[in-house]
Amino acid sequence: MARRPDGLWLITESAPDKINGVFYEPRDVFLTDAATTFSMYFDGNAAGVPDGAAIDAILLDGDGSLVLSFDVPVNLAGIEYGPADLVRYSGGRFSLFWNAGAAGVPAYANVVGADRDSLGRLVVTFDVPTTLGGVDYLPGQLVIWNGGTSFSVYSSDPAWPLSAQLRDFAFVPAAGAVPDGGSVAGTPLTVGLAAGNLTLSWGGSCAGGDSDYEVYEGTLAGPFLYNHTEKLCSTGGATTATFAAPAVSTYYLVVPKNAVSEGSYGRSSGGAERPQGSPACVPQVIALACP
Repeated sequence: MARRPDGLWLITESAPDKINGVFYEPRDVFLTDAATTFSMYFDGNAAGVPDGAAIDAILLDGDGSLVLSFDVPVNLAGIEYGPADLVRYSGGRFSLFWNAGAAGVPAYANVVGADRDSLGRLVVTFDVPTTLGGVDYLPGQLVIWNGGTSFSVYSSDPAWPLSAQLRDFAFVPAAGAVPDGGSVAGTPLTVGLAAGNLTLSWGGSCAGGDSDYEVYEGTLAGPFLYNHTEKLCSTGGATTATFAAPAVSTYYLVVPKNAVSEGSYGRSSGGAERPQGSPACVPQVIALACP
C-alpha cells in the first residue's frame, strides 16, 4: 500500500478480487479513497508483469513514480529482478530502483513492505528473519537502509508475534514549509494594510504534494510566548489571504498542508521548529527533506 498527499490510497490485494465490476489481480494496483471509489492505477498484465507474480510492496518516489516489489523473481522486459529488489515503473518502462543484493540482502529474503520516511530515507520490512551485516532483523520490524550495506532498526514493536509478517505499510504523507527568506527558497511572507484589511502573501510550499495553506494567528505580548491558534484552515490553495486588521499587536504564521497533514510553522531564530498551533487544523507531519 501507499498513500498519496491527496489522501487517496494505492492498494494491491493478495488474491484476485472484483470491485465495482472491475477485476483486479495481485499484479495490479488500484487507486481508492478506501470507501466508495476504486479505479485501476497499474494494470500488471498490460505492463508485462508475468502471470503468477504478485506485488507485495508499493511506494511512490518523490517524483510520483510507482515503485514495486514482487513476491517471486520476475523477468520484466528481459531483465531479472529478485523478490527483495524494488522496481520503478515510469513512462511505461521498468528500471531498478533499489538493488537488494548490492545492499547485502540475502537471496532468501523477500521485501514485503517499503516506503520513504519524512527525511526521504528508505525503510523496508522482510518476510522472514534476515541477517544484514551480522545483525538479525525479524518480520514485523521496520528496517532502515543507511546506504551501502548498512541497516538499522527503524521501529520495533516488542509485542509483535515472532511468526507474523508485516505485510506492507505506509507513512503518512508529510507536508513542507513556505519560503522563509533563508533555508526555504522563494518569496517569504509579506503583509500589507489597506482600507482596514490585512493581506498576507507568500511563496508556494517546498513540497510538491502540498495543495493548500493554513493561517495561524497569535498575539504579541511580553515576555513573548507562542500562543497562535487557527485563523484560516484553508485558503483554497491560494497563496494570499485577506481579512480585517486586528485591534492588538499580532503575528501570523502560514503553514502548508496536503489532504492529511500540515507541515512546518517555520523555525525560530535559534533554528528550532515553531510549535504547532492549539488547536491545530490537522495533524502535523513535517517533510524534513524538502526540495
